[in-house]
Amino acid sequence: MGEFVKQCMLQVCDVLCPDKKNNFQTVSLSQKTVTSRIETIDKNLTSQLESKIGQFKFCSIAMDESTDINDTAQLVLFIRGVDENFEITEELACMRSIKGTTKGCDIFREFQEGLLTLKVPITNICNITTDGAPNMTGKKIWISWTL
Repeated sequence: MGEFVKQCMLQVCDVLCPDKKNNFQTVSLSQKTVTSRIETIDKNLTSQLESKIGQFKFCSIAMDESTDINDTAQLVLFIRGVDENFEITEELACMRSIKGTTKGCDIFREFQEGLLTLKVPITNICNITTDGAPNMTGKKIWISWTL
């Protein structure tokens, strides 16, 4: 993938800045380098989000569960929060794979883990929204909040 991107950039350089093409040719885009850079970006973005979450006075969570192309259930959590200056932040907080069943207790467990990973203070959550599917709303079993 990195080499494909590099070839595209070199073609763009031919048109926009031919004198800088040599600078782009020396950039390493091996699989290991690209993976390392993506992991660094992920850590930085996660750190920024955790910092913002720590400043929230109130927040709400929206979650949805669906399956990917490999038929693996994925739980997606979005967070919207407001800080003391009334600045609103809305972000995709996390995506968690659900192995095995997708009962309400399984979804709730992944929901809890997602909140713990992001260090979301439970006392700041004022709303949780789902799509209303029976496995998301606990049609048959009431799940108690235990964190």
